[in-house]
Amino acid sequence: MAERGKIKILQLITRSDWTGAQKVLYSIVYGLKKYYPDQFEVEVACGPENGQLVEELKKINVKVHVIPDLVREISPVKDLRAYFQIKRLIKDGKYDVVHCHSSKAGFLGRIAAKRAGVKNVIYTVHGWWGIEQYRGLKRKLLILAERFAAKFCDKIVLLCHRELLKAKEWNIGKDSQYVIIPNALIPQPPASRGKLRKELGIPENTKIVGNVARLDPQKNPLRFLEVAELVLKERDDVVFVWIGGSIVDDSYGKLVQKWLDEHPDVAKKVYFLPFRKDAVELMADFDVFLLTSDSEGMPLVVLEALNQGVPVVSTDVGCVGEMIDSVYSKKEDLALNLLKILNENDYVSHRYKEIYDRFIENHISIYRK
Repeated sequence: MAERGKIKILQLITRSDWTGAQKVLYSIVYGLKKYYPDQFEVEVACGPENGQLVEELKKINVKVHVIPDLVREISPVKDLRAYFQIKRLIKDGKYDVVHCHSSKAGFLGRIAAKRAGVKNVIYTVHGWWGIEQYRGLKRKLLILAERFAAKFCDKIVLLCHRELLKAKEWNIGKDSQYVIIPNALIPQPPASRGKLRKELGIPENTKIVGNVARLDPQKNPLRFLEVAELVLKERDDVVFVWIGGSIVDDSYGKLVQKWLDEHPDVAKKVYFLPFRKDAVELMADFDVFLLTSDSEGMPLVVLEALNQGVPVVSTDVGCVGEMIDSVYSKKEDLALNLLKILNENDYVSHRYKEIYDRFIENHISIYRK
């Protein structure tokens, strides 16, 4: 145990970019540093990309270790090296708790931690997309890998009851390992409105429907466009904004561009913006947040939207049905509910201080095992 009786924790994740799992990790570290500095000492380890997560952690004086061979892609040679690099770090660091995030770090990190003698090893499942995106033999192999790795951890953190049921269905882990801890955001005051409207020249009397996501099949931007087409048939004072992917730079963007070329009337009402660090500020101008994904865990972007007082319309994916009142399977139902909210102009604000406090307390309870 660290000096003065502190519990020493290593948070381990594969990539250091600034998406869902990384934001969750940061939220945990931030809460421990801010509210329990005398009880916990926390460090972070990640792969070699020097992403925004590393920048944000340095701002709050968190020690970051780089694992040179920890990469997202499967590479037997690099993966074996990464395993030994992680194991050496854990042995040298004398950690009481190792908390793993993401598939690759979760697999290598759990095994390395237990082999290094760590008494409390935790793994957070940030959604099952890593398995669900595949079919056939590859899916079976990935399930087997998760079953094997589950033998090397004490707790498996799942984001909602639906995710727990999937773990049971695939026989990953045991009942005694399962803990449900919904994601939470560090409470922030709502951003000022107007930045996105000014940037794109959108007048105040025009409604904005938006999403913030990567431009890839999982997020299904084509469904986003199909819903836009249905909505625009009913009212023309609406524009649709997708933040997080450029149809020029992203390979999947070719399919999106083809759809837009075939639907020029809709294309005039749609904007695609690249990844933006100020996405939450831009989101403040959304009148409705439209999530069209095929698979999610507990998307933080939904919490970010609700925290801005922006109503959410979503497909029935992951934990979203446990976050908002209604979710939908068909694009026609998404469009109808979206129109209902636009017509009623019904905004609901949310406060997250209590939710965030409970999020931190739930993690503390498993760290103190």
